[in-house]
Amino acid sequence: MNTISTFIRRYRLVIFFLLAFAFSWSMPSFFAMGAFVAALIVAVAGEGLAGLADIAKRCSRWRVPLRWYAAAVFIPAGIGIGIIVLNVLLGAPPPTAAQLGPWYSLLVLFPIALFDAPLWEESAWRGFALPRFPVRLAPLVNTLILAILLVLWHLPRAMLEPELTLPYVLSAFGSAILTNWVYYNARESALLAILYHSVANTFGLYFSPMLAGPDLIRYFWLLAAFNLTLAAIVVLVSGSNFGRQSVNQEERRQVIRPSSLK
Repeated sequence: MNTISTFIRRYRLVIFFLLAFAFSWSMPSFFAMGAFVAALIVAVAGEGLAGLADIAKRCSRWRVPLRWYAAAVFIPAGIGIGIIVLNVLLGAPPPTAAQLGPWYSLLVLFPIALFDAPLWEESAWRGFALPRFPVRLAPLVNTLILAILLVLWHLPRAMLEPELTLPYVLSAFGSAILTNWVYYNARESALLAILYHSVANTFGLYFSPMLAGPDLIRYFWLLAAFNLTLAAIVVLVSGSNFGRQSVNQEERRQVIRPSSLK
């Protein structure tokens, strides 16, 4: 193994996040893809085809308990619906049929939401980066580190509308904790993280036609409140290990690690 490959492999997380920030921040139209491309580059340069295979395996890990599929669908769906209901109760006008369209339009919006961001982002964050975080640290610690990095990564997007910046990043922080709770308990399946993120964005797209001005601002504050409250409940109930099964710890050790260098 040559010196450059050894260096990349040893410092792959640092290099990955530097590239992810650089690619996404410097090319706004390339924002979501930036992290994905960074993951592919570092995986290939540091781990070769085995690195790509590991990302693919985690992003296609579908054999997980059904209750975590339910969590990945119904938690973000419940958040999306609950926010709209509360927003209406607090003064927003009820959505009209013309604004929302039929409920089955959600099925059309889902693939749009999927390919718009979650597929690329989660393949990078949970398919590549998170499995390579230190095994010795508790899932909650690694989750908080990732959540902070994700908040910073989202800042250029969040700052496009200054009045939404703070609730946007607070929501992203809380959502990262909830997504990781599902991820860790679903055998560290990036596929379930992709599903969670896609469902959340699908409901955001579905309800977006009814949101503008003060109603939109209130919506984002409610989104932040819901995500942070549920995240706090998850941490308090499941603890720093997120209540995951011990088998996941062994699966994490299968990631190619610097200590295995020859």
